[in-house]
Amino acid sequence: MDPLLIVVNMPRMNRAGAAATISEQVSALLVWAESPIGSGVEAIAQQLTELNHFEFDAYLRSLIVTYEKWWEYYTLTDAVGTVEQPAPEKPSVFDFGLMVQTVVKETDGPDSDSRAEERAKTERLPVLEGIRKYADDHVLLVGRPGSGKSTALIRLLLEEASYVLELEQHLLVPRAESRGTGFDSAQPSVQVGFQHKIEIPVLVELRYWSGSVIDLIRDFLHRHDPQLALDDASLTTLLGQGRFLLLIDGLNELPSEDARTQLTAFRRHHPKLPMIFTTRDLGLGGDLGIEKKLEMQPLTEAQMKEFIRAYVPDQAEVMLRQLNNRLREFGQTPLLLWMLCEVFQQSPNRQMPNNLAAVFRAFTTMYEDSSVRKHEVALLKGDVRPLSDRRLWKPALQALAALMMEGETPVDFRVAIHRTEAERELGKL
Repeated sequence: MDPLLIVVNMPRMNRAGAAATISEQVSALLVWAESPIGSGVEAIAQQLTELNHFEFDAYLRSLIVTYEKWWEYYTLTDAVGTVEQPAPEKPSVFDFGLMVQTVVKETDGPDSDSRAEERAKTERLPVLEGIRKYADDHVLLVGRPGSGKSTALIRLLLEEASYVLELEQHLLVPRAESRGTGFDSAQPSVQVGFQHKIEIPVLVELRYWSGSVIDLIRDFLHRHDPQLALDDASLTTLLGQGRFLLLIDGLNELPSEDARTQLTAFRRHHPKLPMIFTTRDLGLGGDLGIEKKLEMQPLTEAQMKEFIRAYVPDQAEVMLRQLNNRLREFGQTPLLLWMLCEVFQQSPNRQMPNNLAAVFRAFTTMYEDSSVRKHEVALLKGDVRPLSDRRLWKPALQALAALMMEGETPVDFRVAIHRTEAERELGKL
């Protein structure tokens, strides 16, 4: 009831009390609607039609419970992150201001006045602020592996879910003015009206592509609320009304040109539906015709040092002295910087590897040899215990790789397979 009262701008003084029954609330709403200051019964009927009576509370609460755990246990990037430590909470790279910059359009000819003008208009802003700013017109977030693209979507998913739940309980100022980068940044306002349309955040992971964008959206919704009564027709209606905020991760992971064509058509058919896309490389997945592009910016040396001092406070200065002028090379992305801290912490003599190849080797060995961590990661990933016999690891990976090369056509491949299919294949070993 509260979201309806909010969107029709019914002042609090005219509303029934919190203890009122639904019928009493409806009665109070109708009395107000027909008064000189009301919006009219027709307007209320229209708002009811738009709301569609779908209840997303359980879905939103599931998002918060699920991804708050991810945020606590992982450094959320394109690879497996940290497992919870008994030590004090580790920092997130978002605590140190990840930035994005608008991408200047390339031209075939030499520099021109128009290109110089484009450069002058280049924006540099915090990543969440940037993707929020341009979501309504569709925006593509570009960045190298481990730069924080997926992290940004997860953070935004959490903030949006928390915001919508807050919105159902309080009268808030509009989104752009009320939110910062924290989950509790939105504060109650004394305003009596609210014009912003409620948008339900949905994470669409393209590596799980199985046929259509609608399938991915529906599967994600039902994964977090199996009881959500939302058929394809209703879902299509809500999409057409712009009721969702789609966070579409991994253009470069689309399995085929047909999938890319379908996604392009979906975007063009829903120009009013807010969408945020991510990709590693514009040359790999294309840009789907999206004009506004934001590029993840590398961490500054000051940000790297701040992260290290917060992550390994007792050994930070020793680590920084060993890195010396190699810090920028080794800490190119948040993922690499985190791996560097983990390797340094686990090193018996607190010695830093000489090059990145040695960092990767040490990191891999560290996780292979730690059965405790392997099992903790497995539990967090879905209760799948790792193969205990390391001699089976190589043939197991080869079997899965061969299976994933069997796409819809002889030249297609799959970037993800269903868990039961993988278990069936591994069972043959």
